[in-house]
Amino acid sequence: MPAVVEQPAKVRVITDAPDHACLSVTLRYDSADPLAVRVVFPAEVSRDSGEVVWTFARELLEAGLRTPSGDGDVRVWPCGRAQTMLEFHSPEGVALTQFDTAPLRRFLRMTYETVPVGEERYPLRAKRGLDRLLHPASDRDPRRATDRETVREADGDRAPAPDPTAGRGTGSAGPRGG
Repeated sequence: MPAVVEQPAKVRVITDAPDHACLSVTLRYDSADPLAVRVVFPAEVSRDSGEVVWTFARELLEAGLRTPSGDGDVRVWPCGRAQTMLEFHSPEGVALTQFDTAPLRRFLRMTYETVPVGEERYPLRAKRGLDRLLHPASDRDPRRATDRETVREADGDRAPAPDPTAGRGTGSAGPRGG
C-alpha cells in the first residue's frame, strides 16, 4: 500500500497589495508517484471552489532550496537563508508564494525517508517486469544477450550477460573480463 506524507505549511501569497495574504497549504507526497510532490491550496483561492493542487518534481523542490530552479510552470528559488519562493504559472496568471524553508526541508526529509533517492524508479522496473509477464516473449529470442541485458538492467543489475556459448568444453561459465 502506498505511503502518503502530508505536512501543513504556511505560505504568503505575494501581490501588489500592501499586506500579503497568508494561507495554510498542505505539502503532499505519495509513494505511488515517487518523483512528484504536491502543494495543495485551499478552496478559497480557487475560482471553482475546489482545492488547487500543483504537482511538480521532488528534485525541483530540492534543487530550488539551494539555487534558482525550474523553467516551466513551477519555479523555485531561495530567498535569503530562511525563505523559499515558489512561482506557479498557469493560463490564468502567475502566483508568487513565499514559504519558510524549514518546513520544506522537513517535508523533503520525510519524503526521502519514505522513498530514498534512487529507489523512485522501482515502480518502473516492476512495470517492465509485469509487461514481460503479460506479453510473452514469443517475439523475442530468449538466447539473445540483448534481451537478457535488458532484463538485468530493469532489475538494477548492470553486470554483463553471460555468453551463451560459455562453458561448452571450456569449463568456464562466468562473465569474461576484458
